[in-house]
Amino acid sequence: MSATASSPTASDEGRRPRFGVGFSAVCGGMFLANLASGISSVAFPWLATSVTDSALLISGVAMLLELPWLLASLPAGVLIDRTNHRWTLGLTHLFRALVAGGIALAVATGSAPLALIYTAAFLIGSATVLNENTSQVVVPRLVPSSLLERANGLLVMTDTVGGLFIGPWLGGLLLGTSLVLPFLFEGGLFVLSAGLMLLVVLAPRERDRPQRTMRSDMVEGLRYFWRHPTLRTLGLFLGLLNLSSAIALSTQVLFAQTILGLDATRFGLLFLAGGIGAMLGAWLTSTLERRLGARRILLVSLAGNALSSLLIGLASSAVVVAFAIAVGGMLSTIWNVLTVSYRQRVVPEEMLGRVNSIYRLLAWGPLPLGSLLGGLIVTVSGALTNKELGLRTPLLIAALIAMALTVFGVTRLREGIWSPNYRVGEEKSS
Repeated sequence: MSATASSPTASDEGRRPRFGVGFSAVCGGMFLANLASGISSVAFPWLATSVTDSALLISGVAMLLELPWLLASLPAGVLIDRTNHRWTLGLTHLFRALVAGGIALAVATGSAPLALIYTAAFLIGSATVLNENTSQVVVPRLVPSSLLERANGLLVMTDTVGGLFIGPWLGGLLLGTSLVLPFLFEGGLFVLSAGLMLLVVLAPRERDRPQRTMRSDMVEGLRYFWRHPTLRTLGLFLGLLNLSSAIALSTQVLFAQTILGLDATRFGLLFLAGGIGAMLGAWLTSTLERRLGARRILLVSLAGNALSSLLIGLASSAVVVAFAIAVGGMLSTIWNVLTVSYRQRVVPEEMLGRVNSIYRLLAWGPLPLGSLLGGLIVTVSGALTNKELGLRTPLLIAALIAMALTVFGVTRLREGIWSPNYRVGEEKSS
């Protein structure tokens, strides 16, 4: 019997349908893997500070963790549509475990130069692109359409809570003990994630279309995506939001050290509040959508991101910053649950890997540029003014970008397309 989600039957009427073993394994593996990625997001830059104090060079670590979203997303989408999803998930988990173990060994032996840190960050980022895209593509094969919002709420929550909040907190805690420990712990989490993929059973996919070149498949996916105005708008919006976030986050370790006066342990703890916000967002999404409508919620999310960045940029208190991060985590989770479910619902299954990767290229591709810009902004503005103002400037720029998107979103995010019953073809392309 395949480990897919059970659909409600006549005898189940009145009872809430539950997810199957396959989805639970994917969700659990994603949580552990994102927990490991969250540790990386703190451990790699902090390790770099032991080699250099240059804001530009430190921001290069974050850039290389994110650069594969720009370079590898399109070919990754084609591979996902062609390969076994279960094997792709398992092997990418194991590959990241090997890289993390190699870095731990290098740190333990005192041979971890900046070039090695850069290489490891890029390799882990490359495997993450393939893994996370596959995790989203496999969801419609494990749960019925009526449960997509609930399923994606859980996945987005595991992504946000594990990768952005608990992971960085745990990474800071481990860094307070040893530089080696975070990378050992990270590798072990990836191994556990791979083990969970043994519980995933997927029905065979249709293979009736002729095999074509990778270029042809990419062009087909690009054409479909660009002719769908809502997917195009959401991808561009999220790309600009993530650009602003990367600008703000690339030198946040220096912001925490210099302005907030935090050590590694308290720096990681700062993000724990965001995990609470993300869980609240995942829990509230369905209720808010029913009462306010998806369009209003998405616009509030844009405006709230602007206010959160502005508050952090003006604050000097770790408590205030933690509150702003919690609000940002809640709003980001709500945005992602709604938009991911929409994408899975309207895109044909045989193209979902490619279209999902194109979307995430637009969404995550700007991250390396934002990380590099963040380092440059701090370096230049700090030289023209002072170090503190230089560290605040990226956050203020991020707030301005989110404010501009809020104004633009009023005209671009239209009503009538967010219903769970919406299907492709009901909206005319522009």
